[in-house]
Amino acid sequence: MKKTIALVAAAVLAVVVVAKTTHMGSYLGTLCHKAKASFKDSVPTEFDIERIDREIAGLDQKLKDMYLPIAEHQVGVNNLRKDIEKREVALKERKEVLLAATANVKTAKKGDKLTYGGKPYTVEQVTKRISLEFDQYKRQEAFIAAERKRLDAREATLQAAQEQYQAFLGKRDEFRVQLAQLRAEHEVNKLNAVGTDVDFDATPLAAIGQSLEELKNRIEVQAKTLELRNNFTVVNGIQLNQPQQTAAVDLDAIQAHLEQGNAPAKATSTASSK
Repeated sequence: MKKTIALVAAAVLAVVVVAKTTHMGSYLGTLCHKAKASFKDSVPTEFDIERIDREIAGLDQKLKDMYLPIAEHQVGVNNLRKDIEKREVALKERKEVLLAATANVKTAKKGDKLTYGGKPYTVEQVTKRISLEFDQYKRQEAFIAAERKRLDAREATLQAAQEQYQAFLGKRDEFRVQLAQLRAEHEVNKLNAVGTDVDFDATPLAAIGQSLEELKNRIEVQAKTLELRNNFTVVNGIQLNQPQQTAAVDLDAIQAHLEQGNAPAKATSTASSK
């Protein structure tokens, strides 16, 4: 096992060394680039359109994934703001109490008793209590100030997330518009390519045209043949339903002409054959 690992490591090292000391790395990079470009050129435009359309549709899921974190952050910010407001109200009430107690102590005379909650207290006791309450007041004041800073930070983060969401949403809509425009331009290109750049086989069209021409010639030959045949029938056929005008043969005239030599022959007459 160790020997095999060593051989593999040596082979990798050799490839790295060769790539660095020769132009092999450059050759490989160029080949990969050309292969990638050739592959992209061979992909049909319709395929790229559908691929990008699916990728844009996939952005909807990413937008949905952003809903929950933003909503949770929004709820957290609102709750923190309400808590700070409640603390500030309580701190304001404590402040008024301390101011009133301080004024009472400052106006009290030596030996006076100050009554709180139905019980009398000496000025020293009230002063000590004011001191303790004031320390708590300052701690609460500092805590609220820190919470205010935390609220500001969380509000800034929420605003940034919302802006990012809106930018993402706007970019998705922009991509949809761009793809719709490109799809329309591609359809126009397809229509313009019909009959110009489209390479189609015109052999069937030529074959049909030739067949129609041959059919036309054959029909004309048939028509001429029928015409000639009809004329031949009229000339040589005996039309029994039509009277025929023929010259009668006068055998007596022929005999007389032959016997009498140059004697004038009788005039021939015509008869209608029935």
